[in-house]
Amino acid sequence: MKKRIGWIAVLMVLPVMIWAENFWVGVFAKNTPYTGQAYTTSKSLPHLKSAIDKEWEKGSDIIDISYGHDVWMVLYARGTGYAQQAYMHRRDLKKFSKTVEAYRSKGFNLVNIEYGAGEWLGVFAKGSKYKDVVFGYTRYWEDFEKNIAKRWKEGYMLVDIEAAEGYWTGIFAKNTGFKDQAYSKIEEWVDVTREIKRRWKEGYRLVNIEYTAAEWFLLFAKFDKPREEVFANNEDIEDFRKTIRKYWKEGYSLVDLANGRD
Repeated sequence: MKKRIGWIAVLMVLPVMIWAENFWVGVFAKNTPYTGQAYTTSKSLPHLKSAIDKEWEKGSDIIDISYGHDVWMVLYARGTGYAQQAYMHRRDLKKFSKTVEAYRSKGFNLVNIEYGAGEWLGVFAKGSKYKDVVFGYTRYWEDFEKNIAKRWKEGYMLVDIEAAEGYWTGIFAKNTGFKDQAYSKIEEWVDVTREIKRRWKEGYRLVNIEYTAAEWFLLFAKFDKPREEVFANNEDIEDFRKTIRKYWKEGYSLVDLANGRD
């Protein structure tokens, strides 16, 4: 993002616009299984399909998708261990859920969910390490929070979350490699930064970040060996591309994407 001194100068002239500005967020980590990475950006679902097909032909797998600034950004990697992938999108969440079950019956686990441009998009994989994958959704956060607690007691971990159209959705799984989990909901980005650093000191690592219902949802996990991790954000996608290249050169993998606002 722009340096804070720049914010002060613009804030006096355009106070409403500065708070409405969206930005991209990336979580980077070392000691991941990935052997190579790429990303694509697409303005429409037909272009998205074309980009994904090209990366699949190169032997890369989808590990995350994020929508923001009217752009679909897809993150790919090699070394995932997946045998096969698929993705689909539906406008209606109930139809999306039924399609998830149809893919599950064919041996595909849901590994990622994103909402954008009026569509629920799911990414599936065969060969995922996850076991007993469950997709669930509720209307209200209080009910979803209870569902998280229930799944934790049953031995599941939360691996992805998305909130849109008045729904909270989540993917739960066993055999994730996580020893423990925690989450936080934060309104202001400046507090997000403080919370991540606080959780790092407790031994947690950030595994998923989402902008949900005007709040940032931060999902943390503990690993057997805590990985080295950083996060960064940029308003402009071209600046974000430079940030990605910077951390790749330093030996980090980009493991999670998000788009939200301050």
